Amino acid sequence: MTQSRRSKSASLIVPKVRPIISYENTIDIEVVEPCVCVIGVGFVGEALLREFGQVFTSIGFDISQKRIDELAKSFNSFPKVTLTTDKTKLSQATHYLISVPTPLKQDRSVNMLHLVSAISTTFKYARPGSVIVLESSVCVGTTRQFFSAYKDVYHCGMSPERVDPGRSQPTAKEITKLISGLTPKALALIQSIYAKVFDHVVPVSSPETAEMTKLFENCQRMINIAYVNEMADAARTHGVDPEEMMLAASSKPYGFTPYSPGLGVGGTCIPINPFYLFANNKYLPVLEEATAQMRERPSTKARKFHIRVTSSLSGRSPRILVVGIGYKPGQSLLSGSPGLAFAERLRRLGCSRLAFYDPLVQGEALEWMEKLQDDFWHSRYLEENFDAVAVCMRQTNTDFRVMEKLHASKVVVQEFR
Repeated sequence: MTQSRRSKSASLIVPKVRPIISYENTIDIEVVEPCVCVIGVGFVGEALLREFGQVFTSIGFDISQKRIDELAKSFNSFPKVTLTTDKTKLSQATHYLISVPTPLKQDRSVNMLHLVSAISTTFKYARPGSVIVLESSVCVGTTRQFFSAYKDVYHCGMSPERVDPGRSQPTAKEITKLISGLTPKALALIQSIYAKVFDHVVPVSSPETAEMTKLFENCQRMINIAYVNEMADAARTHGVDPEEMMLAASSKPYGFTPYSPGLGVGGTCIPINPFYLFANNKYLPVLEEATAQMRERPSTKARKFHIRVTSSLSGRSPRILVVGIGYKPGQSLLSGSPGLAFAERLRRLGCSRLAFYDPLVQGEALEWMEKLQDDFWHSRYLEENFDAVAVCMRQTNTDFRVMEKLHASKVVVQEFR
């Protein structure tokens, strides 16, 4: 991967964040009644708050009043939980779990603005003796660079989140939780409170191990999916059904792990986690190539699909319906969605009509693209109004029997899996 295909930086620079410490407010963390504050209640923070809020007095803090309002109803049955945008409430806590987004900048370097802000806020209100745990995905070394200077003031560590949006089993409580600490005492304190919430807690030797493990897990998935996609494409050139190939390979009782081919990977973790490693690792050629291929795959597939469709239209611009534009089944989130990247490429290539059908994604989420309403999701309408249908992902709550009724002579249908 060339320098432009990864990030501009190959070194990790963590901004300095310094607390204003008042030892008069020092707490004895081993004696005080725990009050857990989850800072950032997106889908990761929400999952943490649900688990800790069943056991301890807990505070869910977010800078977005809209997000707090969204969660208010679902937390009505949690008497120990307070939701707030009031930073001063943080002074009541004894344990702080930081779970804010760490997205990429336009140059694909890691944007730590949310993290710096969250840590600054925590330092402002956390009393000496408090426990501070980083849950956000970060570059290896981030926890130590932020907190090592204050390991005698706070008990700091890292526990990487493993939440999978849309997955109901295993529950968050049942997912094994990795924990680490900057000091042996910090690790013991973190283990003590996490063990009361999660069924399985695994301590590791350092925050760096915890950080690296999270990235290793997700990047392994990136590489495996890239390989499966490559093999599925190769299989088709030989007239081999990729699904049959996968099922046949899965019959081997060892040495093979099944993965499903598709248009790409999406969400806020797998597509961007490689860049956390690229930030301070200069030589990761396998991961770099897999990441590049996965980023380019939706656009490449869209270009080939557009050529295929227009070749039979005598120069007319095509009418294309994109089915399944959320980033994965059961999700309306568009972050990193392969289907969205596919549609964006089609728009640049030119279509006289470009629409999407996805029961979970609201039309307002994509102002530049028409949403096909449920009333028009039937074969007769599709055949009369579209030249092609591209199934980017099999969204839940979608009747795919409609696709089976389409006549190949009237509409081009291609499913990317």
